[in-house]
Amino acid sequence: MSPTEPNLPKTKKEQIADLLRDTILSGELAPGDRLLQDQLAERFDVSSTPIREAIQQLVAEGVLSHSPYRGVQVAEVTMDDMHEIYLIRSVLEELATREAVPNLRIADVRRLHALQADIRQTVKAGDIPTLRKYNYEFHWLIYNTPGKPYLAQMIRNLWLKSPWDTLHVLPSRPQEAIGEHDQLLAAIDAGDATLAGERMRQHIESGEKTLAHFLANK
Repeated sequence: MSPTEPNLPKTKKEQIADLLRDTILSGELAPGDRLLQDQLAERFDVSSTPIREAIQQLVAEGVLSHSPYRGVQVAEVTMDDMHEIYLIRSVLEELATREAVPNLRIADVRRLHALQADIRQTVKAGDIPTLRKYNYEFHWLIYNTPGKPYLAQMIRNLWLKSPWDTLHVLPSRPQEAIGEHDQLLAAIDAGDATLAGERMRQHIESGEKTLAHFLANK
C-alpha cells in the first residue's frame, strides 16, 4: 500500500503479495528460490487467481523474476546490483536511525536491548531461523519509529532486493554484527542521534564488505 493511500481493506492479491514479501524478508525464501503457484495456493488456502496476480505484481516490482525455462524465482542480484543496493541502504538506514533516536520510548530501548540479548543467544545456539526473526525485529523497531512511511517503504523495498539473508550463515558475520549492534545501542542509550546513525551506516557497510568477499570467493 502506498503511504498516501487510505487505509482500505486489502484485496486477496494484495494480502498474498504482502505474505510473499514477508516470506522473502524473513529469509525463508532466498534469491534464486523457485515459487510454484499450486504450492502457494495450498499454503495460503486460496485459489490460483490471487496467487498469479500477486506474482505478476512482484515481478513488476522486481522482487520476483520470471522466465520460460526457470519459472518464477526470487530475483537474484549481480555484484553491481548488490553494491548499489547497499550504498542506498546505508544512506537511508542511517537517516532512519538518526530520525528514530529522539522518538524512541524507554520501552522501545528496553526492547532493543532484549532483542540484542536474544540475538546473542540464538547465535550461540546456531539457530539461524530465529536469528533472522530477531534481527528483522531489531532493525524495524528502529526504522518504523520516526513515523515516515515513504522512508520505511524505500528501505523495505531495498531489503526485498538484498541478499542479506546470506550474512546470517557466514562463519564470522553474526558475531561481528553483535558487536556492531552493541555500538549502535551505546549511541542510542546516550541519546546521540548522529552517532547512532553513523553506527547504523557502518553496520550496513560492514555487512556489504563481508558479503562481497564471500561472493567473490565462491
